[in-house]
Amino acid sequence: MKKNTRSHTLQQILSGHRRLLAAIVIVLLLAGASVLWALRARKTSLTIVADFKTADYPVAIVGTAESGYVATAGGQIFSVSAWETQGQSTELHDPTTLLVLSTSGKYLLAGGQHLTLLDSTLHQKWSRKTTTPSVVEQALFTTNGEVAVVYSFLGNQSRQVVTYNLAGTYLNGYTVPDFGRGAQVSLAGTGMLVVSLSNGTIYTVSPQGTVIAKFTVPNADQKLAGLVAAVDPTGTRILAGYSFNVSGGSEPLPRYVFDETGKVIAQVTADADNPGIQTAGNCFVLLGRTVDLLDKDGKRLLSASKLNFNAIDASISGEDCALLFQEQTSSQTAVYFLGVYDLQTGALKRQWSTAESSEIRVFQMPGMHSVLALGTGIFVLAP
Repeated sequence: MKKNTRSHTLQQILSGHRRLLAAIVIVLLLAGASVLWALRARKTSLTIVADFKTADYPVAIVGTAESGYVATAGGQIFSVSAWETQGQSTELHDPTTLLVLSTSGKYLLAGGQHLTLLDSTLHQKWSRKTTTPSVVEQALFTTNGEVAVVYSFLGNQSRQVVTYNLAGTYLNGYTVPDFGRGAQVSLAGTGMLVVSLSNGTIYTVSPQGTVIAKFTVPNADQKLAGLVAAVDPTGTRILAGYSFNVSGGSEPLPRYVFDETGKVIAQVTADADNPGIQTAGNCFVLLGRTVDLLDKDGKRLLSASKLNFNAIDASISGEDCALLFQEQTSSQTAVYFLGVYDLQTGALKRQWSTAESSEIRVFQMPGMHSVLALGTGIFVLAP
């Protein structure tokens, strides 16, 4: 009887040891998983490496992997050395609406009521404006080394397109008539202009002002409205379509890829919740509840979404695509999520989120930096 009791006690002890050992193993596994999760989160997270405050809202950020420039609405432009230190600055004549960096990195174009050319040290080379009250709507350095600008007149909906050389000498120009409410224009890197009208008509115009083609975006039974269009940097591809259904239905929205002559290259569809069209790098972007990246021929390269968020901006650097999502909420403060995706695999490589009461936009620079513009400053993010 005593022997059986001792045997039973030994079994209890061994069973207790097994339970203790199992508990230790579970704790070690959980600890290991936590460490791996933390390491993975650290590996994929973006962190703030620089934070600059500005007196006015940042309207544009441009740069290279080494450094950048920031323009504010009040007309200040300042440099950012190594994306870490705020450098020299300059004040323009009037409020700024855009900032463009040349491919060489030697020159900057700043737009407002004037078009101003600056060198990389922010020394102003020349400044031009029209004799009629106007603002610079768009401007860029063309692929042949000239400067093209669209002035939008304040008295009506007409525009003037002007080409200058780098010395600021007027080369040619032409006037775009007032096509009424909803007319939009887009400049290609070649200097070609795309004019899209609310009725679905699109004109492509050469840098000399000659109409290359006139064509219409299909609209069966006139069920669609709100034409949107974008042109790629080469000027050989135009993505166009309508942003909503007149009846309020949720049917998919057709998108057409045209060449500069109006020939249809491809047709794709977008969800009714994806009305926006813009360009990023050499790609077209469909923005809304989800975001789709298309190549110049309409092939989908990437599709991403985040529950209860809308995609509001995108940019491309090399093989990376930065997508900015904004939470859909009625609160004064919205949550923003920035994801950096691999264009080849579609995988999420890096991420960052914040809650802000002011609007945010994303600007991704060449290299590993992403720059977020806030209401009163910028964040520079890096892995």
